[in-house]
Amino acid sequence: MHADAFTVSSLFEVPGLQDAVLLGGSTGLSNVITRVNVMEVPDVVEWVRAGELLMTTGYPFKDQPEKLAVLVEQLAGKGIAALGLKPKRFFDEIPQEVVEAANRYGLPLIELPPSATFSDLVREIMERVLVSEAKDLMILQSRVQRLSQLLLHGDGLVSFLKHLYVMINNPLLLIDKDRKLIVPPGLEGWSKTVKDSEWSKLLGTERLDSNVIAVGNESFHAHSVTVPGDTMYNYRLVVIEQYNHYRTVDALTLNWATRLLGFEISNMQVRQNIETKYLEQFVQDWLSGRMVSSMDLQLRAEACGWPMEPTSAYMVGSVSFWEEQPNVKELQQIVKQLRWNSELVPEVQLMWTLLEGELVCLISHQGKRWSEEQYKQLAHKIRQSLASELGERKATLCLSRAVAQATDVANAYREARRVMEIRKVYRTQEEVLHYNQLGVYLLLYRMQGSEELEEFKQLYLYPLLAMERKQQGALLTTLSTYFACNCNAKETAEKLYVHYNTVNYRLERIRSELQLRLDDPETKLLLQLAIKTYHLQE
Repeated sequence: MHADAFTVSSLFEVPGLQDAVLLGGSTGLSNVITRVNVMEVPDVVEWVRAGELLMTTGYPFKDQPEKLAVLVEQLAGKGIAALGLKPKRFFDEIPQEVVEAANRYGLPLIELPPSATFSDLVREIMERVLVSEAKDLMILQSRVQRLSQLLLHGDGLVSFLKHLYVMINNPLLLIDKDRKLIVPPGLEGWSKTVKDSEWSKLLGTERLDSNVIAVGNESFHAHSVTVPGDTMYNYRLVVIEQYNHYRTVDALTLNWATRLLGFEISNMQVRQNIETKYLEQFVQDWLSGRMVSSMDLQLRAEACGWPMEPTSAYMVGSVSFWEEQPNVKELQQIVKQLRWNSELVPEVQLMWTLLEGELVCLISHQGKRWSEEQYKQLAHKIRQSLASELGERKATLCLSRAVAQATDVANAYREARRVMEIRKVYRTQEEVLHYNQLGVYLLLYRMQGSEELEEFKQLYLYPLLAMERKQQGALLTTLSTYFACNCNAKETAEKLYVHYNTVNYRLERIRSELQLRLDDPETKLLLQLAIKTYHLQE
């Protein structure tokens, strides 16, 4: 607060208020008055603004003056400067609980003289406020010029916030609708002392707002305003009134700062869109194998800012939807969201794109060789990030094997597509499916359409299907479960919810009809392959 600010303590110097009496809330005498409002309705809380002197005859509470105590608490939460009451007309005296509430919340409660006229007081007070604001405008002009120069020189958002922090001398930050924070240097640790639930209080309205939030074990007023502009992610600039009183000139500075930030964020997003477009084209060419040489690959990677070190390893993922795939427009929106949330997997370089009509990601990490468990954890994190954007849609993340050479990324992409194609054929509903998990399905898939596979089906699969058609029981399901239970008939019966004798009867029918020994390892292998071939055929 500067020396010329018009504060609550200055009210008693205004003509017509020399006989006013401070009833309570003396700790708020240094509150700065920026405007005057008159209340004669009970729901005034919705309309007041921070820094107001609110005056009333108390008419809305003439029958229940004690309810003024609740109003005092609400007005203090809104950050008004003081409450002036003019009793005698509608009630004789101000209840003691109202005075106690004013002391408790530090809101100056002033008994106005009976002779005071609201219109005269508004004129007298606003004259003094305007004199103070004229000086604030000079300070504001200097601040706006300085902040504008910062952006013109391309110093960026963090530098902008740092200088704004020094000007206002209170903690501040940018926050978006997903509660992602951009803070000035030195406030990183401070921002972690505020819970997510507290930030949520500041994200509900478009207008300049004032709330009380908890910082650690203490509570402070927080002032926030939406950054204007047609941005994909709405930002709010937040100032916490922790170190110094939040002045009128600070509020004006905040409003101007958000306008400048709106331009900067829009420009930043345009630059990012252009850079992303170049990076996306590079990644698509890389995955598709359209690079002329390893030298061309290295040069384009450096130009696009993709780290390519000798210790790098790469993996490709392709998303296979269980039901109908989203249209192109929906997929493009999903890609934008996934790119924005790529920091959820901080240990890797991750790029999502659309390629050949499919949702694809390129994953790169540096350092020593990863274990299988580390890759599983990575796949789980990527799948979680994907699920948060897909909503109700179900999909499998199909992953290639990791490759150590950048020139092998195209092969990894082909592996990821093969995993996706095989998943579609046998309709597994795993959340993550790795190339190494395909097992014999990979071999059978590659043999589709061959004479050898057709001959194998004639010998082992078709006789089983013929028995199924004769309604001799769910033979394929029984046999498949029997092999999965390590040829344990009792466990098979329990899993199928049938009688033990039923399982033995079905197995005996297979032995007798096909003339096969189910206890022979070679025969068991052939029958298991026949069942897997059936799954692919289905």
